[in-house]
Amino acid sequence: MDHTLHILVTVPFKEHHMRRLREAAGRDAVVRQTNAAAGSDRMRELLREADVVIGEPAPALLAEGTPVRWVQMTWAGTDLYTRGDVPFPEGVRLTNVAGTAYGHIISQYVVGQVLAIAQNFPAYVRLQERRRWQGVGPVMSLEDAQVLILGAGDIGTCTARRLQGFGVRCVGVCRDTSVPRPHFHELVTLDEAEEYLASSHVVVNCLPNVDQTVRWLDERRLRAMRPGSILVNVGRGNFVDCDALARVLAEGHLRGAALDVTEPEPLPADHPLWGEPRCVITPHQAGGAFGKSEGTEEHICNVCCENLRRFVAGEPLTHVVHVR
Repeated sequence: MDHTLHILVTVPFKEHHMRRLREAAGRDAVVRQTNAAAGSDRMRELLREADVVIGEPAPALLAEGTPVRWVQMTWAGTDLYTRGDVPFPEGVRLTNVAGTAYGHIISQYVVGQVLAIAQNFPAYVRLQERRRWQGVGPVMSLEDAQVLILGAGDIGTCTARRLQGFGVRCVGVCRDTSVPRPHFHELVTLDEAEEYLASSHVVVNCLPNVDQTVRWLDERRLRAMRPGSILVNVGRGNFVDCDALARVLAEGHLRGAALDVTEPEPLPADHPLWGEPRCVITPHQAGGAFGKSEGTEEHICNVCCENLRRFVAGEPLTHVVHVR
């Protein structure tokens, strides 16, 4: 390279992570860290001096014209740049951390929610708040249950692996069913997945946001789900029709649902799902990273360091996102 490499980090990596990033970038690089909440003027000023950004700068600021040649996201989802109103700058490379960073922690969330609903824990929490000692009915056994996991990538595979100990049968949904994937008993396409709703005791969504997945789980498919089954959504909020879900839950068709993502996000204060006892809502926390999960931060740093090393060496980057 014919000039000093300037790297801007806009996420709160800890100091030991920053040392690793500096080592990966090389002694001749300048690595600067800033707060993602910095004002637009300050961020605009920093981007004018950056060749590489680690983080998620506002699309509008990138579109103004900067020397930035590569954006390394710390998220798995890329909607900010691939499905937004502002086009991602042409000629700028984009990478993320999908398939590596979040599976271990999001799958833990999924299993926790499935077990909680199966064991009636949300109902018992409400009873404890009222100081009442009272049974709420039968539990749901996972032994020999079928789990339909929409998305057989990192998150789905980790979820299937964690569920194996309960004796379940996992059906994974993916584009290419010809390639074997560990921990799944069967692989089907999204077009075929509807046939498995009626026989699945648990349905988990961890698919990304693409045109084919928007409102896929509509009222018709929700009613096609097995009576007394469990739904967990950790993919994208627009996968599930939340209005329809509220109606189906109120009628008692499903045992329960756990939503870490919704559409819109957050739901309006008067949305019936807030008061639905069969629904658990969390504020997009399943894949928490900075300040929430040290393991996830470590995975993210590993990807960033490896790609920095590759960028400096002129080697192909990993986790490449094809914007167009």
